[in-house]
Amino acid sequence: MRAFDRKSWLSFVPTFAPRQHPTPAVRPGVEALEERALLSATPTIDLTTHGASGSINGALFQQTDAQPTGTGYIDSFVRLNPGGTASQEQGYNTDARSLQYDENNSPQFTRSLRLDSIPQVTRNGVTYFEFLLDINQKSSAPLLSLDELRLYVGESPSLKGYDPNTKELAHHAASWDLDQGDDHWVGMNYRLNTGSGSGDVLFYVPVETLAVSADTPYVYLYSKFGGNWAANSGFEEWAVRSNAPASLSGYVFNDADNDGVFDTSTEAGIANVIITLSGTTDKGAPVNIVVQTDDNGFYSFAGLTSGAYQIAETQPDGYTSGINSVGTQGGKVNGDVFYDIYLRQGVNGLFNNFAEIQQQWIPPS
Repeated sequence: MRAFDRKSWLSFVPTFAPRQHPTPAVRPGVEALEERALLSATPTIDLTTHGASGSINGALFQQTDAQPTGTGYIDSFVRLNPGGTASQEQGYNTDARSLQYDENNSPQFTRSLRLDSIPQVTRNGVTYFEFLLDINQKSSAPLLSLDELRLYVGESPSLKGYDPNTKELAHHAASWDLDQGDDHWVGMNYRLNTGSGSGDVLFYVPVETLAVSADTPYVYLYSKFGGNWAANSGFEEWAVRSNAPASLSGYVFNDADNDGVFDTSTEAGIANVIITLSGTTDKGAPVNIVVQTDDNGFYSFAGLTSGAYQIAETQPDGYTSGINSVGTQGGKVNGDVFYDIYLRQGVNGLFNNFAEIQQQWIPPS
């Protein structure tokens, strides 16, 4: 896993339009008693109050108020349905059938997910993939635990076969793990946002954690609920916001074998390289943004709208240009410029990579 900036992010509070919630018709005395019993177990991250947040293993969790949902707003990729009186539920997204655990069988709600369809946001200089979680519980017992959460990347949309002992999915190790052997878990409160499909938690994981290679464009999310605070009603659903901003990102790296492929195990990124984004939005507004690559050679332009763009690299000293590769969004290459990039809303163009060949110093004769 590549290192990333772990600067403080506690000042981050997403802003969403407030929503009025009906008062649940329950007996206050019984309700308070149930909540006190549940709270005897202490979550690693407590999201049971409005605006609560927490960080673990580099990822961010944020309780969020309800926001617009439905077609055009959120795009579900895995829905877990508790069976019968079961107090726990688990599963992961995939195009494969049959399904392994408690996943909803409809391809509308359980399906593959591509990296470039996941919204990206930048907080305190770190770029994250954003996921939305919607939970459903009884109003009289609204607390629910997220006990296990793992993210995998793969080359196929139909990976299948989760091993609960090794925690591997189809023999793929997790790229990010909530637990990491320390029994971490997240506590949530359904009553903060009543009604299914309204959204309850935003989960952010650093882009560098998952953007392993262009050969592994699919993301798999395994989750398990109800181990500490029992599941008792409805489904749990993971989604991405389909009306989110677009983004473009990539790496500048020392291509030691001059093959145009960034091998993170043997090749290093190049820091402090100037990258310029220019172009015009679909509303006709001009765009000119300049960034520098971080210590791992990574750069990102987040919060973009649809439009026509180009990405230009300022050639770093001590290197000559190698085989540059335009990213997943498409476009053309001319030297150190990617052009004819026609970006759609919500698309995240990844792996716009500039390969550099280090010049060899020859002592004077």
